[in-house]
Amino acid sequence: MGRQAESGAGLALPRLQRQHLVLLHRYVGLLMAAFLLIAAITGTLLAFREELDQALAPELFFADSDARTPLLDPYTLRERVSAQLGPLARVDAVVLALRPGRTVRFPVAPNPDLATGTFAVLGHDEIYADPHTGKIQGRRYRERLGVSAAQVVPSLFVIHHSLALPGRWGTLLLGVISLLWTLDCFAGAWLTLPRGRPFMQKWRPAWQLKWGAGAYRATLDLHRAGGLWGWAVLLLFAWSSVMFNLREPVFRPVMGLFLDFDDSWRSVPMRSSPVLRPRLDWPAAHAAARKAMQELARETGMRVNAEERLQLDRRRGVYAYLVHSTLDLRPTVGNTAILIDADTGQALGRWLPTGGPAGNTVSNWLGALHMAHVFGRPYQVFVALTGLLTALLTVTGVLIWLRKRRARHARPPGGPSGQYR
Repeated sequence: MGRQAESGAGLALPRLQRQHLVLLHRYVGLLMAAFLLIAAITGTLLAFREELDQALAPELFFADSDARTPLLDPYTLRERVSAQLGPLARVDAVVLALRPGRTVRFPVAPNPDLATGTFAVLGHDEIYADPHTGKIQGRRYRERLGVSAAQVVPSLFVIHHSLALPGRWGTLLLGVISLLWTLDCFAGAWLTLPRGRPFMQKWRPAWQLKWGAGAYRATLDLHRAGGLWGWAVLLLFAWSSVMFNLREPVFRPVMGLFLDFDDSWRSVPMRSSPVLRPRLDWPAAHAAARKAMQELARETGMRVNAEERLQLDRRRGVYAYLVHSTLDLRPTVGNTAILIDADTGQALGRWLPTGGPAGNTVSNWLGALHMAHVFGRPYQVFVALTGLLTALLTVTGVLIWLRKRRARHARPPGGPSGQYR
């Protein structure tokens, strides 16, 4: 948080403990610097993810057909898309929310070769189709680096959440960085606290900028005051990053100490082999899922506003049915969901954005706030500014360390340590 942290003017901590905290803040900050700078820059751009994606690749989002043309039945649309993909690929979803003039996104997976057990290489994992005709307008990877206009936003996202490293390594690395960032938020704030009374009068300078005191002092004040003014939102983004990257090993156990969770959505185990031909076809699964959702609505008192999609998870042998309900946080996109067995239609799990156990509600709010999915354009701008603030704090922290390092190297051996004001 700044030079005040190193001048000894802090809350009554023993000197040795305080020095340890200073070293923790300094070197953890240096360790995180490059990673936080990457996350901050990409996160600033991703605050406007949908707008940027549509501007760069409009063919993926806007249908070629006139918006006044009748929409296809959702099942017919899926069949036409599947026919264009051929035998090498499959579409494991029925999109129920169709909008005139806007394309429909379908996840695509390769079909296995029953003779060899191998899977085809498709060159994409999602397609965008015209809901009026079923014509495929575009294909791309949802999360992969690429140089085409359609891959810019997926590239930003994969860098943001995993540094584009293979497997789980990038996700785990950024998860550890996020955890250190969370802890450093508390360490940095603590080091700004003054010693003695009147407390607020002595703490007030830490929140202020002194522009006329020179470049170094301005850098120091920007780092310290910026960290204090943005402390709560920085902590929110740090801890929500832990949720995304280290949910099971860290976030869930910690939050479970004082909040209840409904883990049924994640509790359905993988089957020994993927379900290739579920007993329930798409219409039957839709009817069973609808019935289960109606029962959930009666139980919770919610109201279903619109259907979103029905998706088959072959690895777990379940259909996921998503709707927009009165429990949703986002005004137009539904995240209320239920899982049913792909063979029996039995309800196996649920996902409620709000209105359920407190742990689930808090998690959904953390995710929605992190990804700027609530409060419209003003909050998108706020998230982008938070990304810029994170970058500013990172850069000023490194500059402060470099200044101190040069001063230590220039100091004669055994000379006074001095203080920078």
